[in-house]
Amino acid sequence: MNLEGRIKEQFPALVVTLLSVLIGLCFGDLVGIARARMTLWPLDVGTLRTWGQIFSMAGCCVSVWVVFSHMAISRLRLPMFADCLVVFLTPLMILFANSLVGQKEIWPWFYFASAYLTVALVSWQWQIRIAMADSELSSFARLLRPLGPLSVIYFGIPFYAAIGWADSHGFLSPLMEAAIAFGGGPAPLLTSWIFISEWRTAVAQAEASEFQAGAAVRPVDDGWWWIGA
Repeated sequence: MNLEGRIKEQFPALVVTLLSVLIGLCFGDLVGIARARMTLWPLDVGTLRTWGQIFSMAGCCVSVWVVFSHMAISRLRLPMFADCLVVFLTPLMILFANSLVGQKEIWPWFYFASAYLTVALVSWQWQIRIAMADSELSSFARLLRPLGPLSVIYFGIPFYAAIGWADSHGFLSPLMEAAIAFGGGPAPLLTSWIFISEWRTAVAQAEASEFQAGAAVRPVDDGWWWIGA
């Protein structure tokens, strides 16, 4: 195997390893902040709100790892600088968001959630378009559908921005704050589940296209290979 082949083969594993380290750092940072300054017991509306934020951040960590690791193992090509930016960008946003968990006011966390989802949307689209540069992965265009896995993100961006504005102006009760904070946990997990389903379909379509392209090549009597009409 030549140098280019070795690089192509090792790069997906390198991305998954780096991403796993970054997500582990996010989890470790969240646990450290929780131990240092968060009040998690006894349970009341305030502590429930904090628990909801913790579950939301944990869900984001899982979702980021699922999406970007599966995209990494789907490609076999030479890396670009854009690949490095995409891997670092979203985990860094999670680290910043961790610092807002458990604060007295939750509206900054709501505003940052909207900003985080915007960055996640850009990173997602960037990653998919990088993959679609490979003709074999043209079926991955289904991962960009607004009604596909991105639907949760498209809904969440304006939703959290509006909630942040409403809470900063005193329109939300503590109970509503806690309920909305807990809703941030299932949302990234739902995104991951839809993504996996769509990703498996895209991979199956890519395999089917590759099989059809191979079936179009058939041998003839003189031993040469020709493209079938």
